[in-house]
Amino acid sequence: MQKMSSTRRNGFTLMQLLLVISIISLLSAGLFTVFNRGRATAQRAQCDAHLKTIALALDAHRQEYGQYPKQLQELVNKKYLPALADVQCLADPDPNGTYEAFYVPRAPHDSGDLPTLVCPLHEVLGGGGEQAYLGRYVKQFATKPARLTAANGVTVQSPGGQPSSGTAGMELHGADIVRTGASGLATIEFADGSTASLQSGSEVTLLQSFVAGQVQAPLYTIMRQITGTVSYQIHTGSKFDVVTPTATAGALGTKFEIKVTGSGTTSETSILVTEGRVRLTTVKTSALAPLGVLYTINSTLLGLPGLVPLPGGGLLPNLPLLPPLGGGGGGGLLPNLPGL
Repeated sequence: MQKMSSTRRNGFTLMQLLLVISIISLLSAGLFTVFNRGRATAQRAQCDAHLKTIALALDAHRQEYGQYPKQLQELVNKKYLPALADVQCLADPDPNGTYEAFYVPRAPHDSGDLPTLVCPLHEVLGGGGEQAYLGRYVKQFATKPARLTAANGVTVQSPGGQPSSGTAGMELHGADIVRTGASGLATIEFADGSTASLQSGSEVTLLQSFVAGQVQAPLYTIMRQITGTVSYQIHTGSKFDVVTPTATAGALGTKFEIKVTGSGTTSETSILVTEGRVRLTTVKTSALAPLGVLYTINSTLLGLPGLVPLPGGGLLPNLPLLPPLGGGGGGGLLPNLPGL
């Protein structure tokens, strides 16, 4: 009997073992969280350095050639940068991913406070977003997710992941790709109430939606439209850029529709502005899109034929609103008319 009592005193009960295991698990989880946070911070710092390097290379290209490149790969070809894979974001889950997907071409005389390169890959981990500007500086911003408010025949693909069915209410983050099928429709709503309505056969990438300036400031959203027709309605005061294969459309509290057809050298972008102002930008120049008139530009053009170039110094010039022409405020794209 004495021997059994001694065994109980020297051993562990089941409850004690479970308590020890729980403590070890909690400590491990805490260490894992600290490790992940430290790794995310290091990745973000490295990303900032990469964006700064690319911003400087972009400026060097502008000084030598008088314009920015249409693609970042041109910086590699002209020896301003090493291979894009050498400046890949460490947070990118896609082993073949590069910053090329996040480049926003601008005109040589655009304001230096316009973002020309973003990195949305730190958003999911709570790290926010990174932007490189034409003024050769880099900033970090708080980001805001968007969400699908309507989804029929829609797929959503996150970085490095596989496409999955999109459903109403689904949250969207930077670098998510949204596609609508042959009979699909989708509406993306942003944190400020701006919307992008995708018709069938459309594909867009949400590059980033971030708070520019103070915490309560309007959002600055950047999207890439690869193909299809999308109608945009932008919250008053918010900035919104749509990057297409041929031009970048910058809007401020505006309603407009963009249709992208073809690909590569056959790509065309058509834009119909029904309210407000939209600034069209190529790597050659910037101009104000006509109001109520369809304007089309193809991928072989660097300029904006028929449009008056705008000086740099801001997103849009301070011009009075013009009335729509010919009932252009109706739904759908108008017949192709010459630019103003």
